[in-house]
Amino acid sequence: MSPTNIVKAIFYPLSEPGVAMTLVLLWMLVAFGIWGGTMGLFLLILVIPAVFRYQMIILEARARGEPPSTLDAEFFNWTGNAWNLFPVPVALLLVWGTIWTGENYGISWTVPVILFASVFFPASVAVLAITRSPLQSLNPIALGRLLSRCRATIWIASVFLLLSIWLISLTGELPVPLANLVQMFLLFALFSLIGSLVEPYGLVADIRIPDALQPEAEEIAADIEKQRTAILNHAYGFVSRGNRAGGFKHITEWAASCPDPVAAWAWFFEGMLAWENQQHALFFAQLYIHDMLQHGENIPALKVVMRCHLVSERFRPLSEDLPTLIKAAQSSGNIELATVLKRN
Repeated sequence: MSPTNIVKAIFYPLSEPGVAMTLVLLWMLVAFGIWGGTMGLFLLILVIPAVFRYQMIILEARARGEPPSTLDAEFFNWTGNAWNLFPVPVALLLVWGTIWTGENYGISWTVPVILFASVFFPASVAVLAITRSPLQSLNPIALGRLLSRCRATIWIASVFLLLSIWLISLTGELPVPLANLVQMFLLFALFSLIGSLVEPYGLVADIRIPDALQPEAEEIAADIEKQRTAILNHAYGFVSRGNRAGGFKHITEWAASCPDPVAAWAWFFEGMLAWENQQHALFFAQLYIHDMLQHGENIPALKVVMRCHLVSERFRPLSEDLPTLIKAAQSSGNIELATVLKRN
């Protein structure tokens, strides 16, 4: 990644109008919350989830190479999509660990803790954006694979995080509103940078966010969502009773008959990744990849393979699909993935 692209990624929150407006809005709400006494405290309780949830939206969008979605009322909710609030307890735990180490072992011992945090946190939120699994974002194996695969660029996020911590330490002399603005910008910039550093590796599945729907289309979309949810829940009943093949057949038959089977396959794969046992999603991914290859969607199939490898290094596509996947990986320049597939 060139120095110019790094600078663009850092200042993306200011150069992208929608993100810049969101940054200013959230900063104003936080500033009023700090200043507003009891009412302000209530406002802070509402704003905090939006601030941190939007960071994951930025990271995931930048990892896809797309503009992030705009802020809406759902961002202010403490419930729903809890995975994108998981960086908050992780960050608090790292801060607490640093303070505790300094108080009990001296300032010199905080240096390795800070260095560990600067490596762990960017990798953790990147894995979280890719898998949407808090457990995977703490999994040393998943973190190690991401750090290994993105080793040429991910270290830049660690350096920027350390620089941001130093800059934040200097804001104590500034007026509180201005200090909060600097801190807010550095937070936005960090998550934008992490997403931009991950994007060249294509680890995030290519699932596009649909454009705004008209009222009638919204009703149709809601009905499709209900149908998919019912199918997935019914399939889970099969799988939980040991009939994985029956559950998958129930899904694939429905997907084949629906108007948009491509979106349906992607939706069911995402849904299974949210199950407690993600191994079922990996077995489903074998069928998902096979279906994409049958329709000539080789690059999306490779992205799903890489995502599955991040969840479990033991993931193997169907043997009959390996030659096509290896050829596609070689053609796209992903020699590392081609080598891994050849070992299967």
